[in-house]
Amino acid sequence: MKALYPLIARLFAYAGLMFLMSLSIQFDFAVGEVKEDSLIEITQEVLLLISALLLIRFSSKAKNFKIFNLTLSGFLGVHFVREFDFWLNTQLFDKAWQVISLVIVIVVLIMVIRNWKKLILEIASISKTYGFAFFFSGLVILHVFSRLYGRKLIWIDLLRDTHDKYVISENGEKIVELRDFMRPVKDASEESIELLAYSIMLIGVVEMIIFGIKSSRKIKL
Repeated sequence: MKALYPLIARLFAYAGLMFLMSLSIQFDFAVGEVKEDSLIEITQEVLLLISALLLIRFSSKAKNFKIFNLTLSGFLGVHFVREFDFWLNTQLFDKAWQVISLVIVIVVLIMVIRNWKKLILEIASISKTYGFAFFFSGLVILHVFSRLYGRKLIWIDLLRDTHDKYVISENGEKIVELRDFMRPVKDASEESIELLAYSIMLIGVVEMIIFGIKSSRKIKL
């Protein structure tokens, strides 16, 4: 039974994470619109930052996967910078986020080129873990499903009848256009899906780190 305690602890921890994510969604839904400075957006950025920092922090302890962890942290770092694109472009200079991202990419590429064979072996090994499966699933949800899910046409089809029935008309025209009517719902739903994806990716990062540390300890023994 004791062998299951770590698994049970992680189950409650991840359930708690999902509960906190739902609270941030509930908070923004109560406001009525998800903007760039919304709690959902901020939480996404926090999850990205935590994931990247964890990978850097434990890269030395999981020596068997050090290059992989640092590469993945750089990948998430680019995502983190991308989340601040508007602020960086307005507060620093135009296309600032692209420049910062390019610097991160160059640093990571240099490391990858120098350790290419080691990175391939690390990826081949860690790709067999369910932590990697978690991360990969979150990544697919983030970059594929959420984009398809957030297409305007889908939400226009869903809300057209409601808009036509309940939005007040004036001089034969709706006071609120259909696209404006559906936009808050579409944006809030799409950002919530992205938040879920980032949460799943964080869980994947934690599980990969745990696997990497255990694997490194076994080799020492």
